[in-house]
Amino acid sequence: MNINELMAFVEVVESGSMTLAAGRLHRVQSSISQRIKRLEQQLGVTLFDRGNGLVPTEEGQLLYDYGKRIVGLIEECEWRFRRGLARDVLRLGVIECMPAPIIDRIMDVNDADGVELNIVVGNTMSLIHSLNNDELDAVIVGAGFAGADHVRVPLFSDKLVLVTERSAAKIDSIADLNDSPFLLRSKKSASFRNLEILFLDGGIVPRRVVECGSYPILFMNVRKGNGVSLVLNSSVSGGLRDEIRVHEIQGRFSKFDVELLYRKTVSHASMTFFRQTVVDALASRAP
Repeated sequence: MNINELMAFVEVVESGSMTLAAGRLHRVQSSISQRIKRLEQQLGVTLFDRGNGLVPTEEGQLLYDYGKRIVGLIEECEWRFRRGLARDVLRLGVIECMPAPIIDRIMDVNDADGVELNIVVGNTMSLIHSLNNDELDAVIVGAGFAGADHVRVPLFSDKLVLVTERSAAKIDSIADLNDSPFLLRSKKSASFRNLEILFLDGGIVPRRVVECGSYPILFMNVRKGNGVSLVLNSSVSGGLRDEIRVHEIQGRFSKFDVELLYRKTVSHASMTFFRQTVVDALASRAP
């Protein structure tokens, strides 16, 4: 396997389309298809369930998890050499469900004097683990998981909504979802706690709970009618709202707070500046 084949595979999984992946990589579709076939031949596995769109098989999901990390490391290496090895870098972890406008505002901070960000994306629990192991300087995660040795800086609140396939009936009560299949990114994400509260409050016993591994795969399965999911309202982009149905239901499960965490012992020279810059950048955000 080579990096071009791996990059093609990752793009297909995340876009859910050979055509879109080809466009993003500036290749023709036949080139992407050939790279996927070569990967399957080399590994001796089937990477996609082609009878159900382009849904990764179990082996495909495993390769995606590895491929995403490998491609990310290569991009990080290239970035570090382009920007210079001697620069002061602040390592920031950001939860995967963060809406694109928020990421854009954080990236604007990257251009500010005194701060150069190296951003890692992941779920809340894995990011906090990396923070505690000094692999990250700060994380932006779901609230409620900070330890006694963390500094907590509240950033903003958003609401969680239920999403289903476009043709699904309106959800009048969460109790109506009993025996439904539920989709989620990961049981290590902060929103999984909210999902458990939803089950408790609605007296729901789910038919099954499926971890999708990534939000593109989650939304793809929602569109296909393979289950219902609880996601950040602001993560459902305008185009996606035309393809799925969003249900706003009140409950204690629907509030999602986001905060910045860093260790009390951190001595990073840029942390104070970064903290205030991020707070200022997100202060005017409307969920």
